[in-house]
Amino acid sequence: MPKDTFSVVEVNRKHGFARLRPEKGEGLLNAPLYPDEDSPAPKMQLREGDRVSGLRRGQSVAAVEWVTRAEPPYELVERMGELLAKLERWEVRIPSTAFDLAEHHWRESKEDPLHLELLAQLPTFFDLELVHPYEDASLLERLEAAMQPYLPGFQVQPLQGRAAFRLQPGNLEVDAGEGSREAPGTTFAPLLMRVNALLEDAGAPVRWVPTEEDWLLSPPGLAELLVLHGVIGPRPP
Repeated sequence: MPKDTFSVVEVNRKHGFARLRPEKGEGLLNAPLYPDEDSPAPKMQLREGDRVSGLRRGQSVAAVEWVTRAEPPYELVERMGELLAKLERWEVRIPSTAFDLAEHHWRESKEDPLHLELLAQLPTFFDLELVHPYEDASLLERLEAAMQPYLPGFQVQPLQGRAAFRLQPGNLEVDAGEGSREAPGTTFAPLLMRVNALLEDAGAPVRWVPTEEDWLLSPPGLAELLVLHGVIGPRPP
């Protein structure tokens, strides 16, 4: 069945759909915010100004594919170029162009190459891709291993019968936070705050920096750079 061509005139991120205007005919139709869901290509949101093709299904459009994509704002491309240059000073190299990073960031890609490269180069506390933190038997072992270059002999163990941890050396006890399955980060926040204090006392160059759903082990200056550019933490509009 031949597809029609449409222009994207509105994007509703809250409810996950876009409004399309047909290039032949009148009216507006709804389409998924992320087209090509079955494609192996990275999933990126539609934005106003895109041209797409698809099959009409009543008041909606199915099997949406891009015809042409609107370009990300020039200011965002410039900012990503500056970020790439600054990351190289921290010996973090991202094999993507500033334009590619800007487009993925602007379209809130589900496979953002910048995030993927950072995850490959900077340790995280959780392993959210594989298992829920409460079921992750290797969580504390990974924390111990990540700390050895900065705190030799560091150990952490959960205390039996208490929502708390014991840290070595020093025999320090840290109560767990009142987290939940939906917000497990709160459970481990006091632990990582105490670990950060130990890192500071040892003169270590890294800290556990909170992100939206996790922590990243990074030099504070690098983390501030990533926050400034909206890479970790809430993204700017």
